[in-house]
Amino acid sequence: MPPSSLAEALKQLKGHALTRAKLTEEQLQEQIEQRNVARKNKQFEVSDGIRKHLATLGIALMDEPTGTIWRPREPERSEES
Repeated sequence: MPPSSLAEALKQLKGHALTRAKLTEEQLQEQIEQRNVARKNKQFEVSDGIRKHLATLGIALMDEPTGTIWRPREPERSEES
């Protein structure tokens, strides 16, 4: 069934991205929080590692004044591949 609005379409895309990444919304939020803590503690290698790992799963993180949000993206190839 096609989405009835832009918001519904984004919700569906996010659901597909989480399924592809084999993550729940709660697990993703935990990783975002871990990254935020690492950034606050100036552990930039850790925070960059979390961002890169999520990118390989098809999750893009964006830091905004109100906090970190995420959106679906094409999965990035990992450097180990």
